[in-house]
Amino acid sequence: MWLSIGFVVGCLITVFYYQTLVFILFASSLTIASLYFKPFLPVLLGFICSILCVWVHFYSFYSINAEQLHENQSRLSTFKVVEVISRRDAYYLKVEIESIHEKNVSKIKPSLALVNLKVDELLSIGDSITTKLKLVQYRSQKNFDVFDKEQHAFSQRLFYKAKQIGSDIQITRRPKATLRQSYRDFIKQTYQVTQLNWLYYALLTGERSLMSFEQKNELQQFGLSHLLAISGLHIGLIFSIGFFVSKTFVSCFIKLFSQKLNLSVIYSFGGFSLAFCYVYLSDFLVSATRALIMLGCYLLVYYCSKQTLKWRSILFALVCVLVIDPFSLLSPGIYFSFIAVAIIFLIFTVRTRFPANFFTTIKMLVIIQLALTIGLLPLSLHYFGGVSYIGLAVNLIAIPLLSIVIMPCLVFISLLSFFVEVRELIALFDFLLFEMYQLLLTIPVDYRWYDTTKPKLAIVLGCYVSATIIYLFPRYFIIGLFPFCLVLVDELLQARARWQVDIFDVGHGTMALITIQNKGFMYDLGPIYFNQFSRIESTLIPYLKNNDIEVEHTVISHMDKDHAGGLNHWLKHGYADTFNLLQPEGVEQICLAGSYDFHSLKINVIENKGNFSSDNDNSCVIQISDGNFSVLLPGDISIARENELLSENLDLKSTVLLSPHHGSNTSSSEEFIDAVSPDVVIHSSAYKGQWQLPHFEVVERYSNKQIKQHVTGTQGQVQILFYQNSYRVRVARDESYWFLKD
Repeated sequence: MWLSIGFVVGCLITVFYYQTLVFILFASSLTIASLYFKPFLPVLLGFICSILCVWVHFYSFYSINAEQLHENQSRLSTFKVVEVISRRDAYYLKVEIESIHEKNVSKIKPSLALVNLKVDELLSIGDSITTKLKLVQYRSQKNFDVFDKEQHAFSQRLFYKAKQIGSDIQITRRPKATLRQSYRDFIKQTYQVTQLNWLYYALLTGERSLMSFEQKNELQQFGLSHLLAISGLHIGLIFSIGFFVSKTFVSCFIKLFSQKLNLSVIYSFGGFSLAFCYVYLSDFLVSATRALIMLGCYLLVYYCSKQTLKWRSILFALVCVLVIDPFSLLSPGIYFSFIAVAIIFLIFTVRTRFPANFFTTIKMLVIIQLALTIGLLPLSLHYFGGVSYIGLAVNLIAIPLLSIVIMPCLVFISLLSFFVEVRELIALFDFLLFEMYQLLLTIPVDYRWYDTTKPKLAIVLGCYVSATIIYLFPRYFIIGLFPFCLVLVDELLQARARWQVDIFDVGHGTMALITIQNKGFMYDLGPIYFNQFSRIESTLIPYLKNNDIEVEHTVISHMDKDHAGGLNHWLKHGYADTFNLLQPEGVEQICLAGSYDFHSLKINVIENKGNFSSDNDNSCVIQISDGNFSVLLPGDISIARENELLSENLDLKSTVLLSPHHGSNTSSSEEFIDAVSPDVVIHSSAYKGQWQLPHFEVVERYSNKQIKQHVTGTQGQVQILFYQNSYRVRVARDESYWFLKD
């Protein structure tokens, strides 16, 4: 058991803290403790095994061969279509790499890629394609406190982006539908005319491709998202069905079995076999596989151990999951799954007897659901930034309904439809369930979900460590609170910045936020892609919500799409009034010059006297100062506008400069740089963008003056924190985990 504990702790420390001081201190402390206290030796051995396990997995399945990513060479690649994401001018596919440059890729854990492909033929899932690709490592924009696409892609083994080079292509059609694909096609066809086909398809296959964004959002608001992820609840239901079917079948031939034979083992084997088939048909989804492993470990401990310890089965299941893939720790699902099971085991440990009547059953369901709601609350707040108001009440109805009615009926109807026509039965079932769902939707949106700021991971860990200590040693309640109080005090005593500036990583464009006392001032709203997507939804709004920032003022420097691209999305979120201060007659107007107070900051909007014909030179130039430090935001001005500013003998000196026009060589003259004389310059530009900004001559000019430079495309979001007499610069990529760093 101690070996397993050492392995689990070692995986956590190695995955999240390898190559850091935390890893060195923990490894050193454990080694020293093992030298003096022999009980620590199994823990140390488990820790060493975990390091080896992480290394083996990383270098075997997660590291990328640099030879495959040569920028100027195409590689003959063979891949299988996994998903057709879109088909506009060309195909945009998610594919499974089979070989690169005639070298086979691991078939145990094949790499995935996003591929742009030009082909006139109709492609379908399972087709094998051979063509020349230009491969680049998957990379997305990197920002603080928002969904990390790179980490998610890494956990899904999505390592490449690629585009087709040339027109030579060989397509091998899928010879025959696999059993798994045939099953999914059958389920899709069986329920295609129903109103809740997306729900049935997700429950029976684990695939959510039929769900819209609105449907996913509705389920999250009601706290029901977990019901669609094939997990412990679903595996337990399928196991129960298999268990009782096996019991019924065996009872017909009971005389053939010896009385010494433990028939429960046969029943459990039947249940486990059905659960395995369910997981196989779901394509071994991570959550489903994890639940199956937990079920298998529990059965082994239950039937093989002299003492049926539920906690030991959880520990062994966690070890099995991490041996298979230690990087599964990157998925929030693993924490929700194991903590939820631990809470349920805890309830059953405390209350070992359950009188078999209706009211006590309802009471226990309420207790379990309440315990799950409270026990998983820190995780929910950390990962989702909120909690469902009515999640407890809805789950008390939805979980029994799913367990007793919906899943058994879906399994029965699906099996029956193999042999007879059941359209009327499906229609009746769908009608009743749809009416119930519509009734649920009548609950006003404001009463469904409560948004909060996300607590830091240290506070979440402190909660669970304290809860564990209090459970194990209830007499030492005060001592048990110590870990939580320690992290809470540490958080409260950390020096707070007086104000800060965030330059977001939005590709080629500008989106800057000035924050003081949780009040925000927006300068530009970033680019728009395909006239449809902006960084308002994916980056800015989540960042504001997670940090509890209220934006009071917004200004658009000029109407180029890389600065005003997110305008419509910003207005849809109700921020039209924030333009009243500097652009009251509309964002097309040049911002109003003047000096403004913003919560003890001075915002100086510099007047534009040149009447330039270029929109770039008519950019709104703003200087923000606290009297000690200052930031200059010049938009896309060129040397012509820079010369006008210099001719007016303005005090342009600033601590931080957002480089004009993203670091273009048409800006940042020697004279302008000398006048501003910044300590730090930030280039807001795309990673290896088509304009190759910042221009190398501009970089050289700033370097010659020993000015520290940061590029959002290379380093991610840049955050400058201003204190009373100092400032600090943070960049998002520097805080990435070791396996994600360039």
